[in-house]
Amino acid sequence: MQQEMDFGVFATAAANHARRRNSPPVPDTDGLFDAEGVAVICGRRQCHFEVAGELFGTVQFRETRVPLTAIAPGKWDPIAILSACTRAHGGKVFEVDYATAKPTNPGGLDELRIAAVLGADGLRPYLSKTARYFEGDHGLWAPVRNPAQTELVSFRRATAGKPTWAFKCVINMPDDGVPKAGGYSLRRALRALEDAGLMSIQLGPRGGMATARCTWTARAFLAPERLAPADEEAMELLA
Repeated sequence: MQQEMDFGVFATAAANHARRRNSPPVPDTDGLFDAEGVAVICGRRQCHFEVAGELFGTVQFRETRVPLTAIAPGKWDPIAILSACTRAHGGKVFEVDYATAKPTNPGGLDELRIAAVLGADGLRPYLSKTARYFEGDHGLWAPVRNPAQTELVSFRRATAGKPTWAFKCVINMPDDGVPKAGGYSLRRALRALEDAGLMSIQLGPRGGMATARCTWTARAFLAPERLAPADEEAMELLA
């Protein structure tokens, strides 16, 4: 039974089976979690959450304890939760540099919010220097394998502020919702987005992530722009 509930191992069939039986916590209308939701998210990362009041708590992994502060009584931000778990595991948290980031918000996604969640979970969302993959004039991109061949098709290396390769795979999810790229980094990123309430994951027939169907939730998209009251009245008159 203990092996089945080992949420820290993202790639095993046992962990996927446990996630089938234990759905992720649902955030409130503001995207925040209560203490029970915090405990579930921490448990998926083999961390223990101890509440010390409506505003304070502690995330512990083995002997490492990291304080966690709520942004409102009984309301906890998912980015702070993931950051505390990452630091408890000894990992590095990557904060979004809004001055250099160059979000494109593909399909209306809130790219910066997604980047903040993944950065809190330990994935670098944006490049801090020139990348090892190339971008083309028509939006084509590929990892660097044979530089001599890439120079023939007029590709250029991605510059600082552009999405990293793993983050690019996440925000450019295919229309069918089945990720075409694999690897532990991508699977972990998708799980973090699911825990934060930005993605819904339906596992494949055998419980694996290779054939899982990933769907963005409404919270992952930018809010629609609203006109000023005077402009709305003008549009009604035009109609």
